[in-house]
Amino acid sequence: MKMDSAAAEIDGSLMEGGGQILRVSAALSCITGTSIKITKIRAGRSTPGLRPQHLSGLQLVSDLCSGGLQGATIGSTDISLTPGKIRSGSHMADTQTAGSVCLLLQVALPCALYADASSQLCLKGGTNAEMAPQIDYTVKVFKPIVEKFGVHFDCDIRMRSVSCVCVCVCV
Repeated sequence: MKMDSAAAEIDGSLMEGGGQILRVSAALSCITGTSIKITKIRAGRSTPGLRPQHLSGLQLVSDLCSGGLQGATIGSTDISLTPGKIRSGSHMADTQTAGSVCLLLQVALPCALYADASSQLCLKGGTNAEMAPQIDYTVKVFKPIVEKFGVHFDCDIRMRSVSCVCVCVCV
């Protein structure tokens, strides 16, 4: 896909300069259909640029919205995402590390809610990673709160630590 000249430009070094601005920007790009270019990704971290879990999250969003993703490799500090139509179905992301499955869910769940049917997300990575929500928090605190807003999903935790968490998102 060709990058639209009207892409929203996002400075990834803003605020704490971590991965949160990347996740929120990618999810909103997918939902709104707005192309984005993110620069200075994770500039506030000791190892700037994309880490495996960030790359997996971007690839997952790109898959969910049939999008075009440019510049996304480990260590990249600049990426472009051109979203297409959000599609339901089975989607998989594997950090190949102990990167947080909860952060993968954080970027993918909002997108899956806008699909035309239910989706299954198979997320592989860590359930209890440092500096990320823990799987128990996600299931016991986050899930009941979002259910009050009509968001329903189930988690099938296959194994703790480095794991495969299958998430069924019902719309």
